[in-house]
Amino acid sequence: MGIRVTVYRSPYGDSSNGGPSSRVAEFTVVNCDGPFEPDEKSPAAVLQVGPSNSIRLVPQSVLDSKKWYMFGGNYAGASDSRFTRAIEKLLGQSFYGAVAIHDRVE
Repeated sequence: MGIRVTVYRSPYGDSSNGGPSSRVAEFTVVNCDGPFEPDEKSPAAVLQVGPSNSIRLVPQSVLDSKKWYMFGGNYAGASDSRFTRAIEKLLGQSFYGAVAIHDRVE
């Protein structure tokens, strides 16, 4: 169970190299308390702490591939305060804004 987040793309296209964020309009963040189950239209993704205490969203399918992944140009966000609180808990500091989706695999 988790929170649904919306995928935000540039109108000029993305650089995800065909990553999951280029094919769906939302993800279900499974390491965030919420009422939704992942499905085909909203696949599972997890929040991770990155370098320099940054935050990123990684689709579960990318994590399962065990391949190197990176930022693909798209972002995710939600107005639900549970999403912000989950990020703040991971980072240990306040947070506001969208999260970079790391789903580019080469």
